[in-house]
Amino acid sequence: MSKALLTTEERKLLERAINLMEELVETLEVMQDEELMGDLKEALKEIKEGKVKSLSELMDATSLR
Repeated sequence: MSKALLTTEERKLLERAINLMEELVETLEVMQDEELMGDLKEALKEIKEGKVKSLSELMDATSLR
């Protein structure tokens, strides 16, 4: 019987590294999208100004409960 090339721990570490790289690529793609970044900045501004409702407030207002 042949020995595995990677241990279970090494495979888990490799999977974590792959996931991190995918997240980094996605973050870079978002940061390069000027329209999306503008939308995100506007949304954060609206949050700071209190122009948003919590999920529970929205559910109460729309009779979803």
